[in-house]
Order: sequence, then C-alpha cells, then structure tokens
Amino acid sequence: MSGAKGLLALTATCVLVVLVALATGRAPAQGAGAQVPATAEAAAGSPKVTVAGEIPIRPELEVFQGVRGWMVNGQEVKLDDVRDRAVLYHGPFILQDMVCEVLLQQEAKQRGITATEAEVDSKIQEVRNEMGLTSDATLDFYLRRSRLTAGWLRDKARDYVLIEKVLGDQVYVSDKDVESFYNQYRDQYLRPESVDFRAISLPTEKEAQAALVQIRSGKSFQQVAKQVALPEEKATAGDLHSFEKGQRGLPPEVEAVLFSAPLDQVAGPIKTGSYYNLLRVEKRRDAYQFSLAEVRDTIRTQLRRQKLEQAVWPKWIEARLGGATIEALKAQ
Repeated sequence: MSGAKGLLALTATCVLVVLVALATGRAPAQGAGAQVPATAEAAAGSPKVTVAGEIPIRPELEVFQGVRGWMVNGQEVKLDDVRDRAVLYHGPFILQDMVCEVLLQQEAKQRGITATEAEVDSKIQEVRNEMGLTSDATLDFYLRRSRLTAGWLRDKARDYVLIEKVLGDQVYVSDKDVESFYNQYRDQYLRPESVDFRAISLPTEKEAQAALVQIRSGKSFQQVAKQVALPEEKATAGDLHSFEKGQRGLPPEVEAVLFSAPLDQVAGPIKTGSYYNLLRVEKRRDAYQFSLAEVRDTIRTQLRRQKLEQAVWPKWIEARLGGATIEALKAQ
C-alpha cells in the first residue's frame, strides 16, 4: 500500500537506490492509440509490453562472444572501438560500482556469509511482486527498456542479499517508529474501491461487434481477445486487469462502466478516442482502511529497508572505500 519499490542496485556513487521508477503510462490494448491497458500489469502501472516507436535491436548486434567486429554495408565497426567508447563514457562509474561489489564480497567472505541460489530466487521474486512484473513478458520488457539483462538482475539480487546479511544487524526500527509512520501516512493504507476486469479494444465498431458475437456464441472472453489481438500482444491479450477508483489512466466513460456494469457480463462496445472497447468485470472490492496491526510488519520492513539504503550502507561503503588499498595497474 505504501508504493512498490524495485530491486536496490549498487550505483556509481556506491549508494543503494531504487532500480528505476515504474512508468505510469498505459499500454494500448489493441494497437497504438487504444486507451484501455493491454495487460493486468499495465493497468496496475507497470512497464508496458510494447511501445510505439521502439526500435528493436538487430540480433547480430547482441552477439559479443567470439566477435571482433561488424560489417555495416561494407564498413567495419570494431569491438575494440565499442569497448573504448563504453570505457570513455561510463568506465569510472562502472569501475567504482565493481569496487563496491568487491568490498562487499570481501566482507561477506571474511565473515563466512553467503547468498544461496534459493535466497537470490526469493529476492528476485520479491522484486517482481512489488513492481507488478508478474509475467515474463513485462519483466523482459522492463529489463530491455532499462538496457539491463536477466543476468544483471540476478547479480544485483545476490549483492542485495549479501548487503542485508552483512549490515542487517545495524538496522533497528522501533514500534514507535512504525506507529509514527502509520499515523503520518495513514491515507496510503486506505484501499480505494477497485475492480478486476478484462478488456478488448478494436479500431472499428464493426470489429468490436463481431468479437461480441463470438463471445455470446460461447467462446471465452480470453479466447476472443487472443484471436483478435496483434501478434506481439497475443501473449497478454485478455489478461486480468486491476483498477482502483480514481486511478489515472482510463477514460471517465470506461471507469464509469467498470464500477456499474453487472459482474461477469460483457459491456460495450464503448468508444474511447478512435477505439471501441469490450469490458468484462469479474470482481469488485469495497474501499478498506488497513489498521496498524494489519500493516505493522510491512511498515517495519519498509523502514528497515530505507535505513539500510539511506544511512547504513552509504556510511559503511564510504568507510570501506576510504580505507581500501586501491592501486592503478599501468599497462606494460
């Protein structure tokens, strides 16, 4: 209820920060311009699976192992030049990140602390749950959009597990801290009225009516959604969306239907902009105020994380950096 936080990464200044803020934009459900989210994750504010105008990477440009360069219309791009430019632009920052990781790993090894594969898996899953990256498609897009890889995510998850183990005993949050935070941010623990729904958006009323006929003839909403979806959207077409009353991202006419239409019946077509939408509301939840007792553990975890990231880790790594023996090895 207090806002999702992503995996915390070692940055160029060796301070733990949130991996990246989630995009609040909504993905089109069927083609560019649709105003109903394409996925449940998009409805909740997580990364979109497709983005209009995104330029895909050529497969040949993703291969580095065993490659010395690339010929582009007869002109060579050398891997050595790629390395030189990467070092020139980002080298010092990447280097200090790596030094921070080494110092952390040295401390963990000295104290006999390890991060098991199960703990790393658990940390990655925790991140995915908090950020709404519940499907592999949205996780993959999130990483690609951020110019990151699954390997990078796993390495950072491992580092964070070590940080929690190495420095966790230096973080203390009292009951008074938890109560004070709850009282100050009580409104954050008020869950608005919400719905779970599925959506199909099509560019013409004729197509929307045809889809509606198929549903009424016995086909499931999800089957029809996947049938009419664009190829790149079939994996998530017809997925369940979650939407809170007053949340940004949906046109007023769509929100009005979501909170008034009968459950488990198809509503529409509803025109929004240049698209026609079919909606199926499957669940509604009343507004609910969480008590301190219900969110105490969540708040404590959040406050521990904040202290670890914003106070304990920066102070610890600054001291380790200051006392480390670091020597530049000159090229022969």
